[in-house]
Amino acid sequence: MNPEPNEHPVPESRPADPPPLPESPGLRDLFEALLRNPAAIAAHPGTSGGWVIGIFALIALLSLAVYGFVLGTFACHEQLWAAPLKVAAGLIFAGLICYPSLYIFSCLAGSSASATRLAAILGGMLALAGLLLLGFAPAVWIFTQGTTSFGFMGTLALAAWLVALGFGFRFLKAALAQHSASRRAPLTIWCIVFLLVTLQLTTSLRPILGRSDRLLTEEKKFFLQHWGETMATSLPGSGDSRTAQAPPEPTEPTRPGAGDRAWQDNPHLPGR
Repeated sequence: MNPEPNEHPVPESRPADPPPLPESPGLRDLFEALLRNPAAIAAHPGTSGGWVIGIFALIALLSLAVYGFVLGTFACHEQLWAAPLKVAAGLIFAGLICYPSLYIFSCLAGSSASATRLAAILGGMLALAGLLLLGFAPAVWIFTQGTTSFGFMGTLALAAWLVALGFGFRFLKAALAQHSASRRAPLTIWCIVFLLVTLQLTTSLRPILGRSDRLLTEEKKFFLQHWGETMATSLPGSGDSRTAQAPPEPTEPTRPGAGDRAWQDNPHLPGR
């Protein structure tokens, strides 16, 4: 006998939708929405206030500062506080100087987002990128303790930043799409500009991985030139690269020649 067909097929299981944001989302709500449902932030009417921008800025600052501290453990010493300061302040500075151009390019893309809403979206992009870097931090720390190569550590830090910024750009485009931004070219151009600004800041704010007696350098240099010059270098010192180099041992004074009359006539000089 043929088996009877199943009259009540089992419905296919679908992943549950993330919970909607409350009317007045708090720090925890925004934190979880950034990772689980970023598009809900852009569509929510209560995420365009100044306090939301402040929360996003706080998340970005703390996440970037922790990631900068991890990078600072590569050289230790003053970089334990200088690297977090440069990474966090540098990327917030990049967001501030690129915000006017973002507003222009979002208008060219057809977006109807207000200036305040756009600032919240930009803050969300930086906060999301910071959270992803925070997730990479433990793996990056392992290599800061296992290598002295500037080239390897720079490449690793750059790869983590590109991945984090890629997700941030996707959040930015998805959020602006909720506000009628239908043209992709203007937003793509802005993303390239922002990426180049952040890459140049890695050189303008140097050193971030290495050590220096100055917090910042006054020498102007393009980031590709700087990377090319430091790619094959390592932390100074032998053995434990995180210790300062020992001063050179004193050497015996060179005995002057027999023709040096002053040395011959002075019996108190060394070597007599």
